[in-house]
Amino acid sequence: MAQRYHILGVLVLLAALAACAPAPSTPTPTRIPVTLVAPGQLPTSTFDDPVLRLGESHYFRLCAHCHGYNGEGQVGQIAENTIELGMKTVPAHNADGNLWRYADQVIIRTIQLGITNPLDQFAMPGFAATLNDDDIQALLAFIKLWWTDEQRSYQAQVTANMEARLAGLSGGLPTEEAPFPTATPE
Repeated sequence: MAQRYHILGVLVLLAALAACAPAPSTPTPTRIPVTLVAPGQLPTSTFDDPVLRLGESHYFRLCAHCHGYNGEGQVGQIAENTIELGMKTVPAHNADGNLWRYADQVIIRTIQLGITNPLDQFAMPGFAATLNDDDIQALLAFIKLWWTDEQRSYQAQVTANMEARLAGLSGGLPTEEAPFPTATPE
């Protein structure tokens, strides 16, 4: 019986000590300050060129939420999660990315039709119904501002090479209706 009181006394003592111990600290969430701005007070473009202003506007409205507001692509924890899922991350459009390695024709077609294979990479909607040819050219002109002179020069040559190749094909680039163009008979 004494042993029971002894065990009970130890349990009461432990309960009392636990009650007196400080509560475990929970991390305080980091709060990001947000400044609400009335629509009329939004910053305006710094570009004088109307084509670049249009391209900037389209980029920030349609592309930046995935590709980054500085063209940096998918970053941080979001990129890590995407990689852990076995998918490719959303590519950067700035000089750190590889968009400059592709011909204008390929970039334009990707903007128009999007990327529809979410098992391999992040899906991207097509914008053919949203952007006309001039809008897409303006968007591309804005993106190219992030590239180095060497990257722009290389990309211009790749675009010229693609143009020369397409000149020998009937129908131009593949489309959903005609996926594989054929060579023009000589």
